Amino acid sequence: MSMESTEMIRDAYICLPEHASSFTQTKLVPEIYTKDEINEMFNGIYGEQEKNKEDFQMKLDGVYYPLNDSISWLTTCMEEMRQDIARIQRANDVSRSTSIDRHRSIVAYTH
Repeated sequence: MSMESTEMIRDAYICLPEHASSFTQTKLVPEIYTKDEINEMFNGIYGEQEKNKEDFQMKLDGVYYPLNDSISWLTTCMEEMRQDIARIQRANDVSRSTSIDRHRSIVAYTH
């Protein structure tokens, strides 16, 4: 399609009666703001940004602190389990060495 026919179709579409109410002509007029109005707009935007930042921080804290507490609790449990395993291994080593020595001493007396 040529550029001219495209423009004709576009213009025809805009001019169709059923679409006429969908289109309104507006002129963009630059608005002039006072310094106070600009400051007010800036403060409004900045205030919203700060509020969003605070909301985000609260949500982040709501996830971080419980997770951090869980990790700390798991770390404590793991350390306690390591200590328990070390105690069990020491007790097991002691019982093994005494039972072997006891068995040797029994064998020595019977020969």
